[in-house]
Amino acid sequence: MNDSGRHCCQRGDRGSALLASLCFATVLAVALGSYITVCYRTLDLSTRNLRGMHSMALAESGLEEALWALNNNDWSAWSVSGSTATRMLGGFNFDGGVSGTVSVKVTNFNVAGVPREVTVSGSTRDENGVSQSRTVTTVASRAPLFVNAVAATSGRVRFRLGGTVDSYDSTLGDYSAQTPGHSAVLSSGSASTLSATVQLGTAQVRGFVATLGTGPSYSTGAALGGPYSFAPGKIDSARISTSPYQPSFDEVVPSGSGSLLPSGTATIGTPGAAAPALYYSTGVNLVGTDVLTVNGPVVLVIRGDFYISELAKILITTQGSLRVHVQGDVAINGGGIQNDTRLPRKLVIVSTTNLYESYGMATLTPFYGVIYTPTSTFTVSYNQAIYGAIVARSVTFLGSPAVHYDVSLRSTVIEGFNSPFGVGNWRETHDGV
Repeated sequence: MNDSGRHCCQRGDRGSALLASLCFATVLAVALGSYITVCYRTLDLSTRNLRGMHSMALAESGLEEALWALNNNDWSAWSVSGSTATRMLGGFNFDGGVSGTVSVKVTNFNVAGVPREVTVSGSTRDENGVSQSRTVTTVASRAPLFVNAVAATSGRVRFRLGGTVDSYDSTLGDYSAQTPGHSAVLSSGSASTLSATVQLGTAQVRGFVATLGTGPSYSTGAALGGPYSFAPGKIDSARISTSPYQPSFDEVVPSGSGSLLPSGTATIGTPGAAAPALYYSTGVNLVGTDVLTVNGPVVLVIRGDFYISELAKILITTQGSLRVHVQGDVAINGGGIQNDTRLPRKLVIVSTTNLYESYGMATLTPFYGVIYTPTSTFTVSYNQAIYGAIVARSVTFLGSPAVHYDVSLRSTVIEGFNSPFGVGNWRETHDGV
């Protein structure tokens, strides 16, 4: 091959190499540009997510501010217009030059008996003026106290023989017209390790057991289960919790002007009254054939003992309701308390400041109501039907009771307690930024 042919081939090889290099450089540039774009988008998305988290944290702090004001009834730092209170909080700073603010609005904050709607917005703004916010709306309401069927605050729940435990909803009608539910909870806050803090005996429990220890003790034939697992003689371990929860609220004893409770057989209360009638007594001792009829909303403050025995009883008519604050001993025997409303929320017995070791109930009259004696033990002696809930330092059933927990108590605020405000579910909206 002559020299001119060789030079032509060399020039062709160099041209091919240059073309390949240019193509590679183009591909590399496109790939690098795409990679840089992905990195930028990822960084931008991460920054947006981080600012969103900051905004949500600010909104949560605004909810806490609203709850503090509701529970302390302190609106001195708020702007108030009618039944609406608003407040703006600032001075929040984050990394990267991001600042934050919180706006809080509470509707119906000073209106009794209606929900308090809380709307909170947490906003962030970066150095470039780009803002992002999260808005949370919820309803604040008083927290329920009777969330368990039977709860021992620091002692044990004992079924000496057996019995049944289940649930129903009194807002849907009588228990007899409903299929027994599986939402009842037997709870013990005892930290003792000497023996089981919930002792079932042969009780049949449609619901849960919650203890701090290793779970309940039981005899042959006992049952614990849910709607798909309940069977006589079977203990469903999935229904055993190690996180018992029983709220503890301060008792609020009325101290206003009232009437002296008449002794013996009497009728108190006014049907249809907007506010309960307040009665005071240094001690109630219903004996013989005494009948105390409650024919309207009534609050009774007993500065001594509360006894019912022999054939005596308290009768709550379908127009009545009764809340009893007791400072002495309690023995509900004889004819017990006949609650014709059949609504547990219409009968409340409270005692938190007494010096007595044990309270008791020994009657076959079905009990429709709630009992709260967190510093005293409570013993149920007979095979009694109980509709509602019991909270005491410890609870003992000597017979085989039928305990029917009213699940509506988990959404019912019982008067006579300093129940704190709380929030349940909230609805979150984004500003689209």
